[in-house]
Amino acid sequence: MSNHFRQGIKNIPEICAHHGIRKVIIAPGSRNAPLIFAFTAQPEMECLSITDERSAAYFALGIALQASEAVALVCTSGTAVLNFAPAIAEAYYQNLPLIVFTADRPAEMIDQADGQTLRQTNIFGNYIKASFDLPVETIIDSDLDFSNRQVSQAVDTALSYPQGPVQINVPMREPIYTALPETHSNPKIIKTIAAQTIPTKESLDKLQKSWNKFEKKMVVFGVYPKNEKLNKLANQLANEPDVVVICENLSNIAGDKIITRPESFFSSLSNEEKISFKPDLLITIGHSVICKQLKLFLREQKPLEQWQFESSLPYIDTYKSLTTIIPGLAVDVLDEMPFGKAESSFSEKFQVQNQIIAKRHEAFVANAPISDMIAVTKLLELAPENTTLHLANSTSVRWTQLFPTRSDISYFCNRGTSGIDGSLSTAAGFAYVSKKPNVFLTGDLSFIYDSNGLWNNYIGNNIKIIVLNNNGGNIFRFIGDKQLMEKSLDFFTTPHKVKIKPLVEAYGLNYMACDKTESLERTMKEFFSTEKATVLEIFTDSDLNTENYKEYFENIRTPNP
Repeated sequence: MSNHFRQGIKNIPEICAHHGIRKVIIAPGSRNAPLIFAFTAQPEMECLSITDERSAAYFALGIALQASEAVALVCTSGTAVLNFAPAIAEAYYQNLPLIVFTADRPAEMIDQADGQTLRQTNIFGNYIKASFDLPVETIIDSDLDFSNRQVSQAVDTALSYPQGPVQINVPMREPIYTALPETHSNPKIIKTIAAQTIPTKESLDKLQKSWNKFEKKMVVFGVYPKNEKLNKLANQLANEPDVVVICENLSNIAGDKIITRPESFFSSLSNEEKISFKPDLLITIGHSVICKQLKLFLREQKPLEQWQFESSLPYIDTYKSLTTIIPGLAVDVLDEMPFGKAESSFSEKFQVQNQIIAKRHEAFVANAPISDMIAVTKLLELAPENTTLHLANSTSVRWTQLFPTRSDISYFCNRGTSGIDGSLSTAAGFAYVSKKPNVFLTGDLSFIYDSNGLWNNYIGNNIKIIVLNNNGGNIFRFIGDKQLMEKSLDFFTTPHKVKIKPLVEAYGLNYMACDKTESLERTMKEFFSTEKATVLEIFTDSDLNTENYKEYFENIRTPNP
């Protein structure tokens, strides 16, 4: 058979290269062999081989997150495709452009008891921007033109605002292992020109007038990548007497007058105090927040209006008060608001309470024994400047919420879907294209669950991993009813017998351990000074962690009159 029936596949990498794609993560297989031949022959492409499809997809997500560019994924047919699904869902809710090439059998072989076949068309339908099926052969010009257009349109769709993953399903008939055409065919390239949406002058005038009429304004930043311009504006807002700025560490915004520990802050308030802290205007920017107490506060103390900026899903009404959706960049619109014209004690009230919480926090931490809390304390004290801190979901990210945000650290966590299943792989992918030191903080279950994140040849010396081993999912001890869960607690916390040291050594990483308060600081300093990728396992007691967590909030809570 002539090799020209695969001209469409030959053109795929060239189209991707024209759209700026430079990295391709390939999971091995047979049906995807022509795609492997094509991508590895494209000179602009850096091709990485990762065996575990779930880990491979999260690794690609980490690259896309760090590099702010589209990354291609390639897998064989069958259940390999389904293993991409968790990371694709996460990419969808983080607005990250993954270009997912899924090799497939031709339509006539689906549901015919052939090996590695399942229904792959639009298989990720609920959490991708679009799905495309290529023609099985491209011998005639019309089929080739259609294939080229589909690929170019798919990549352009992924890159257009709001960015997100797309699937390109590539059915192929046998023979699979045949040479591709030697030449390209100048495939069509389709690109959408970037354009910025901004409110009209009339809309800005209305916003400015509305801004002036509210005496108590609260700005809440959700998950957001580090942005110096936005950080500067957030601090400018925080200096206004009628504005309070709330940012978790995943907002990557910090400043002297910014509330960066909302869980502690809002947990500290009595019911009477909450009423006096109620805002008139709420402004929300970016993705979701973790803080449960903030959500409860704003749902109970509803503002008169809520303005929402920069959300790719525009009708998110987390606080049940959404009134206005404002297109465009928050930094551009807020910069137009009339600063310096208000007199108010709203901000000052928050600052006084925040200082009270800071003193209570410091007093509590100073006397705590070795625990997850103390491990996080030392991590945030000793982490080198310009570290990127990756946080696993569940307790790891929540412990760090109790501490002030370090302005020289970048914080990341998979909060699109908030799963524990790919945190390590995401951190590894991010670190692969980052020149900075990267630290991944995780619990034992999250680490074990995604330990295949170390099963590749791309783990650099700029990544270090801290595993808080309390033998199970400690978060369920925090959030569950003790009496209700007593007889079935193991089904929530899932204690295990996995030995992390031999697991780490099997992947060729350095291993360190600590189980004593008095040696924690020395061990962590040694850990940060090592020049090789290293895992530090810190053993803590789950009962003590639970007691510590609950006592902490009792300690910072304002006593009732």
